[in-house]
Amino acid sequence: MSKGPDNPYEPPRAVGPPTGTSGTGAYDSLPWYRKSSILSIFVLLGLCCGPSILFVCIVVLTGDVYYNKLDDSGNLKRWGVANKVAAVVLLVFNVVATAFQVYMQIKAKA
Repeated sequence: MSKGPDNPYEPPRAVGPPTGTSGTGAYDSLPWYRKSSILSIFVLLGLCCGPSILFVCIVVLTGDVYYNKLDDSGNLKRWGVANKVAAVVLLVFNVVATAFQVYMQIKAKA
């Protein structure tokens, strides 16, 4: 039987990509939606197609997105805080724009 944590009230630790491995191995073990190269394509599609940019915002706000490059300590580089701020701004803008469109349609029918 495995031994539990020393402190049962300790919050669970986040499970990320393997650290200290080669960039290719760690990057390849990530889910497709956490890879910078894939999300960059969705961002480009989002410029002309709203749902894909919303998908990117949700992914960025729910976890890290990784580059296929290592930082100085040997871990995969991640998208920064600026990306999360941009995701919040885009999400708020999309929600307000959608609410405004719904309001205008309701007003036009009345």
